[in-house]
Amino acid sequence: MKIFNKYWLLVVFTAYIFMSLGCAKFDSNESQYDKPQSLIDQEVLNSYKPLKSYVNYNGQINFKLGVELTFNDLVNNSLLYRMLQEHFDQITFTDKLNHLNYVQGSDSITLNDFREALEANDTTGLSVYAGSIIWHKNQNAAYLNSLLADSILQGTSGSDVVVDFESSTIGDDFPTTTGDASATIVADPDGKSGNAVRILKVTGTAFPQFKVNLPDGKTLGQYESVSVDFKGGGCCGFYGAGMRMAITEGYGNPSLTGYGGPSSFGIAGDQWGRGLIVLPLENLNLSTDQKKLTSFVLTIGSQTGAPDYLLDNVRMNWKISGDTIRKSDEQKANIIRGELGRWVKAVVLTGKGHVGSWSVVKEPMDDDNPAQIRTGKTIEVLPANTFYWQDYLGKDYAAIAIDTLRKYSDATNKVFITETNLLNNRAKVQGLSDFIKYTEQKGAKVDGIATELALNINSDTVQVETLLSELAGTGKLIKISSLDIGTGGSANQTTTETYQRQADKYQWFVEAYNKLIPAAQRAGISFRSPVDQSSSSNWRPGEPVGLWNMQNNRKQAYKGVVEGLQNN
Repeated sequence: MKIFNKYWLLVVFTAYIFMSLGCAKFDSNESQYDKPQSLIDQEVLNSYKPLKSYVNYNGQINFKLGVELTFNDLVNNSLLYRMLQEHFDQITFTDKLNHLNYVQGSDSITLNDFREALEANDTTGLSVYAGSIIWHKNQNAAYLNSLLADSILQGTSGSDVVVDFESSTIGDDFPTTTGDASATIVADPDGKSGNAVRILKVTGTAFPQFKVNLPDGKTLGQYESVSVDFKGGGCCGFYGAGMRMAITEGYGNPSLTGYGGPSSFGIAGDQWGRGLIVLPLENLNLSTDQKKLTSFVLTIGSQTGAPDYLLDNVRMNWKISGDTIRKSDEQKANIIRGELGRWVKAVVLTGKGHVGSWSVVKEPMDDDNPAQIRTGKTIEVLPANTFYWQDYLGKDYAAIAIDTLRKYSDATNKVFITETNLLNNRAKVQGLSDFIKYTEQKGAKVDGIATELALNINSDTVQVETLLSELAGTGKLIKISSLDIGTGGSANQTTTETYQRQADKYQWFVEAYNKLIPAAQRAGISFRSPVDQSSSSNWRPGEPVGLWNMQNNRKQAYKGVVEGLQNN
């Protein structure tokens, strides 16, 4: 009995254990995994607010956080455009308004893509900085130079009948070089051309003489040759010693110049040679005074021992050479002033009501002589599409452009002059400051200076800060209209450490700008490359210069800009 009870207890206990296990809750062996550090880092970057929310606008009412986009980005409402609207408060169109692209001739100037982009942006609340309007590059130089070219007057030519036998009566006589010869009006024996003159002398030679009065406005020097129709036989002038001609102021027996005989001009014996005999006047070696004659005696005929031949249609063939009318410096200046005004007016009227600030003139100062404005006069062959407006308008060209802009723009528009390469040529800052003072003395107000900075992670911070201090010293608004900071290599070559150095550089620059440019002079910073450049880009191809990568993910550089803005 005891053995049975023990066995039963064992069975019951075992069943209880299995029942307990069967009723127990199942715990999965799956556990929470750790996120990759890259994902954690990206989530941290994504947690930052939009960039412009970190800008403190108090005391810096002119500051704009800008970004460069294309016309197509705005017109097509691209993903990039939509993304960047919440981060920036200004769009820049740097160097898109090229004279070459829009001015094809004297026809009206239409900037349709510019207008469409501005209209597409109107509802976003983003302001627009546009330019540069006047530059020496990307200009329709061929068109402008054609306006300045000398005017060439084409030459003209023709012939005048200087001895009209048709107005004479049959039997009328003309003088000859001897008293025993005759030059008598007869009817054309062929009955085709009206009257002709017969030269006749039994023995010895003689030549007819004709009084010539040139048409009004013409002088002998404008004529090149004399042509005459001839008909004669072999006995009486067809061969002979050749044609002879002289021009004198009176009748008589002049010295004659010889030419080939009638037969040498391709005339057949006893047949009219119409227009075949042409005798050049240059053979006569006419004097300067003779070339001024408008009336003279023409002696012409065939030298033969017993002349008996006919002449008809005595013509003189003239040619007035073309002339070159050269434009004076004043005329050229007026032409270029008109073209500059036409271009600036077209751009500004297109932007009126849409654009808040303009880069009116770009790169006025000479690189080698920063105290002087640029010139193309010392360049032997100018590059294609290069035109220096200042070479015709002088130092006033910026004032002329600004005056035109002020005339047609909104009254609140800000006007900037853009200069580049200041970092490596800081003497240009003083040259530009002096140029602005000169421009303002001409009555054209300049609000600020814009410059472009393409930096690298290794850029000399002291050099940049010195430049910012010197710009601040001009007293003008200072705008960094195009900023990016490169890594020195492609995205594939850039390490995490390099990206952090880039972020530090962006942070440093924003802080340096805010520290060294007084608040009242800050016109803003515009980022040229918000997104890393593709390998096909014209600007820093393949280099990760942006605040976002090409997948539109924020980079450490984004955080650098945020922290730079926060520390203002």
